[in-house]
Amino acid sequence: MSFSKLGLAAGLAVSAGFLGAGPAAAGTVSYADTVAALGPNDAYVALYNPGQGWAEVGGPAAAVYLGAPGLFEMGTGGDILQYSGTPGNWTTIGGPGSQFVMDGQHLYGLAIDYSYVAVWNGPGHGWTEIGGSASSIAAGGAGLVSWTDNGKVELYNGTAGSWTQIGGPTQASGDIAVSDTGIYAGTSTGLIEQWTGGQSWTVIGSGGDLLYAGGYGVYMTVGSEQNIEKYSGTPGSWTVIGGYGQQFAVSRSALYGLGPNGDYVAQWNGPGQGWTEIGGPAAWITAGG
Repeated sequence: MSFSKLGLAAGLAVSAGFLGAGPAAAGTVSYADTVAALGPNDAYVALYNPGQGWAEVGGPAAAVYLGAPGLFEMGTGGDILQYSGTPGNWTTIGGPGSQFVMDGQHLYGLAIDYSYVAVWNGPGHGWTEIGGSASSIAAGGAGLVSWTDNGKVELYNGTAGSWTQIGGPTQASGDIAVSDTGIYAGTSTGLIEQWTGGQSWTVIGSGGDLLYAGGYGVYMTVGSEQNIEKYSGTPGSWTVIGGYGQQFAVSRSALYGLGPNGDYVAQWNGPGQGWTEIGGPAAWITAGG
């Protein structure tokens, strides 16, 4: 099942080029309210400005990250670069790293050898080590979470070296997503759980494969057809809003999907309103906020 079978609307009228974008400036855009993409073969980075279309702004890159703190790309050598706002103008701010994530205010990185977690202090101020070894990290408005090497899930308290265990091997074994208001985990038993304080978790769903969360809600892909479902906020209550997508990304104000073959990017229009194709093709999409 594809987006088109669930109401994909006609695509936007856009100019020729990657994702409908020429090399023109991207214009003013809220990084927390839009989407960015890696082009086919990771050859370049494109930024979407609602109402103006796409602009090719950088690349080649191994990964791209978008959120309220800005637009960043991981270079092919693993370094992390920040976009200046002018297409083609990027500044190396650190690296190499194995992973980078953002909450509503900060950019965090996991060392290339997974030996520590660090926070970026802003232009010209370097990085501060804030945590020890981890296998992965996740972040959102509700905070920064790490999976430790010994099977714990820990929440960063905002002070270097200060972390609180909030989960164990059950939560650390699956996918974790962080929204503005909550932390969610796909467990080893196939359940979807929400952190409720301390080391307590409440089951809110089952059968999910991948979790996505942000300011615009919590979503999971489900079943052999990988439908995308939205969480209502009530445990057990999820609604199918789309079909199979290669990947999804959540911003502060929208949900985006990458078509099954990476041939288009679509934006969900809200309950009962289907999807609108906004560009493509792409290898990867990212949104933040």
